[in-house]
Amino acid sequence: MYCPKCRAEFREGFTRCSDCGLELVAVLPPASPESAEAAENERPDLARTRYFLAWFIPMSIYLSFWFLILGRPLAIANPVVLIFFVCLHMTSVLGAFWMLYQAVRYEKRVLRYALLAGIPFMFVWYSLVRVPLRKEFQSNSSFIR
Repeated sequence: MYCPKCRAEFREGFTRCSDCGLELVAVLPPASPESAEAAENERPDLARTRYFLAWFIPMSIYLSFWFLILGRPLAIANPVVLIFFVCLHMTSVLGAFWMLYQAVRYEKRVLRYALLAGIPFMFVWYSLVRVPLRKEFQSNSSFIR
């Protein structure tokens, strides 16, 4: 049994949705184009899958290294710390330039993504969320060229 509005599944014996109060149906009708599930691909903020940690973990490591170097300048004398920090920093910078290039080339609203490119490792989110959407909706979207 399913609720036609919120599309929740219920065990046998239930007749009404506990959230919506509607009568349950045996078969779900097809999703309407206005539903959140259909809009998930057009609006990344409605997506069920979150890629927050893919961006947050490298950024927090990067910032912790900055605070380490600011708090203990001698930590940079260690070659392992120095090489790791330089590689992390270069990845962040190159990713920001890649994100700027992608935004200028493919997005209709460039400014928001140009500003987001200034945040370290935001290119990870952009590559996981925006690039697949661009490939899927490039021909008929209001937000992708």
